[in-house]
Amino acid sequence: MRDVQLEKARIQAAQELERLKSMVLTWKASYVDMADGDGTDDFLVMEFAQEIEEYMGPFVRRMHMTQQLDDDQVSAFWEFCYGQVRDLRSLLST
Repeated sequence: MRDVQLEKARIQAAQELERLKSMVLTWKASYVDMADGDGTDDFLVMEFAQEIEEYMGPFVRRMHMTQQLDDDQVSAFWEFCYGQVRDLRSLLST
């Protein structure tokens, strides 16, 4: 019975990760909208990265500590997030 509950929790956690990814994409779009394109928008990249860590970090760490997410899922999620930070940096520097 415990295995079934853990598997259900893992499925829910994977679905939650997808919602969190969607939030990150929404945030990135809002940062792109805030940019004025004058070459002084680097602070937006830093704020975006801080927002991800501040708001996503606790959720992901909790799900990892409770074994709802494994190491690979956590690593993939953070790679996605910081890939979005790199993408924002690239978008703002063009």
